[in-house]
Amino acid sequence: MEKQSYYLIILLVALVICFGVFWFQFNNDVATFMIVNETEVHENGSFSGMLMDAYSYGVPNQTITFHKPGYEMGTLVDVVTDENGEFTIENAEYLPDAGKDNYYGDFTFAGNGKYQGCTYEGNVTVVPN
Repeated sequence: MEKQSYYLIILLVALVICFGVFWFQFNNDVATFMIVNETEVHENGSFSGMLMDAYSYGVPNQTITFHKPGYEMGTLVDVVTDENGEFTIENAEYLPDAGKDNYYGDFTFAGNGKYQGCTYEGNVTVVPN
């Protein structure tokens, strides 16, 4: 066999290995992060956010868990991301007797076999009209 043939075989093996490593990393245990477009929303208003992976692609059809204003600890509400990884919370509730607890917070994605979980650290405060 010629020397060039050996180089070609080695090059093809290296290419297959690189492709396999990239495919594995892109499809297994990918880190995620969440962004929310508001820090304050008016009563009955809406706000949205997005669940993204480490490659800045939206993560579709995933459940985001959060708490609403005035809800007791442990009471959580779910919303599902759309095909682009976006989610929207509509008709924001304002509870006059909730005081400092008039916010949406603890936005959490639990993760699954392909994506790692993440939490949005901020809150979205609801203000009266």
